[in-house]
Amino acid sequence: MTMLPILVPPSVSGPLPEPRLRCISNGKGLQSVTMILLAQRGLIGPTPDLILDAALADERSSSAENMAWLRSPNMGVTIPFDAVDGGHIAGDLEQLVGGWIERMANPPFFVRNPDGSRGILGRGCTRDYKLRPIWRKLREVLGYGPRSPMPREPIVEMWIGITSDEKHRMAPSAHPWIRNRYPLIEIGWERHDCDDWVFNEYGVRLKHSGCKSCPYTSDEQWLWIKTHQPADFAVAVAVDQLIRYGMPGIDGECFLHDSLTPLDQIDFAALIAARQGNLLSWSGCAAGMCAV
Repeated sequence: MTMLPILVPPSVSGPLPEPRLRCISNGKGLQSVTMILLAQRGLIGPTPDLILDAALADERSSSAENMAWLRSPNMGVTIPFDAVDGGHIAGDLEQLVGGWIERMANPPFFVRNPDGSRGILGRGCTRDYKLRPIWRKLREVLGYGPRSPMPREPIVEMWIGITSDEKHRMAPSAHPWIRNRYPLIEIGWERHDCDDWVFNEYGVRLKHSGCKSCPYTSDEQWLWIKTHQPADFAVAVAVDQLIRYGMPGIDGECFLHDSLTPLDQIDFAALIAARQGNLLSWSGCAAGMCAV
């Protein structure tokens, strides 16, 4: 089968000549699944050695549904999967608010400051609950101990499923021994190309992945979750209520929605209709590592 043409120079994104490990960072969403299927069918390459994901207890039901479909025997994916324990953000929030732990890497909650202005907390959840577990697993796979010095040049080629319409989310790895690579950007695909290709080839429309209580959720996604995954929405509502007044060191009220309105009081359909097609909703992750 002929490989898809590469449309960007190697200096932007491309394979390492001789990496010790090629690995897919699996966000469990449309773009990651598309990238895995393209790699499995030999349409982009060289074929990765491993598919890694940080498995959080907080992930939406749609993430598990996407993975159940991808990993079913009839799909024929032979690249090995390895899930690492990413932890439980909501559980840690309960301990934080309850005073059992002093700090955690929190999500980017929206804040109503005492003067009425709106703020947003710094995002640490991706690093601590997604990236660090994967980095630890990579060290283990490569045979390095937790404190062993790592090479100063890239030995791991890490595939990340970001498409051309989101190329602002591209970022270099925090570690010199890892080179981030973006195969879907290399072939010039946008998100709709992934959606069309998966539907045309497999007859399936994949769902959005992500954490149940992620503030980087659009009104369209909130409406879909509330309508089709009410148990996931109930978890988000509980987290939204939990963080309202109890975040240590925050002199203000915290919310999951950028309108600073309790999640269970929002008419998402009305918000969407009021925009009349204008792209005014909050759109998420700048690092491109959470859910792709």
